[in-house]
Amino acid sequence: MPVVIYQKMPPEATLEMIEAVTNEMDVRTLPPDGLIVHTAVDMGDGRLTIIDVWESQDDFDKFGESRLGPAFATVAGRMGIDMSQVAEPETQVLEVLSIVHSDA
Repeated sequence: MPVVIYQKMPPEATLEMIEAVTNEMDVRTLPPDGLIVHTAVDMGDGRLTIIDVWESQDDFDKFGESRLGPAFATVAGRMGIDMSQVAEPETQVLEVLSIVHSDA
C-alpha cells in the first residue's frame, strides 16, 4: 500500500545538507526502488519538511537503512556535524488513499 512519509527535519538539516545527501546517493540517476516522488519544502518556519510518496513503508525502510542513513552520516562528517547530537526528524507515515499521475 502506498504511503506518504512526512518529515519535519531538525534545524541542522539545511537545504545545503539535504542536497548534498541527495547527490551522495545519486538518486536522480539511480532512484530507489519504490519511490514515487520526493519533495523538500519550507513550510514557512525555516525548517525543511520532506514529503515523499512511496509504494510501501517497507520500501522506505529499506532505502533508509541501505542508502539514506549512510549518506547522511557521510555528509554530516564532511560538514563537521555530529549526528549523535542531532534530533531525529519528526516523522508521520500516512496511508495514501488516491494518487493521480501526470505524464507532463
